Amino acid sequence: MFAIVYRCRREGLLLDRQSIQADPARGELRVQRKGMKRIAVLLGPDGAHYVVPLLDKVRLLVLNDQGVLLSGYELHPPRGSKGNGPIYPQTWWCVMRGLPARSEPLPAEARARERERQAQEIGRTMSSHYARRR
Repeated sequence: MFAIVYRCRREGLLLDRQSIQADPARGELRVQRKGMKRIAVLLGPDGAHYVVPLLDKVRLLVLNDQGVLLSGYELHPPRGSKGNGPIYPQTWWCVMRGLPARSEPLPAEARARERERQAQEIGRTMSSHYARRR
């Protein structure tokens, strides 16, 4: 569902109200199960890229007519190809809105995205196959 997300912390430290309201993020909010825990992501208009870093080990703290308060740990991507990035406690105040008017993707864009996905899958299987032959 489309939401306006206000991040209540920066690098784990609580922000004051004015700082929180000054930098909202907008996108499609998805809370989903990943194994035994839940994650929350805010996706951009393309539906593929994160607007803010994902929220891990999500807990629902408040649910009312004004919005949803989610708490968890913000996971930042690693700087290199290996390892983990920094992890900070984070709280999101999410104001739910109806879905924005989204135009349907063009058929050419959909085909290009599917070809890219298939190429990545072929590359992944070829690299793992090469490692097995050694």
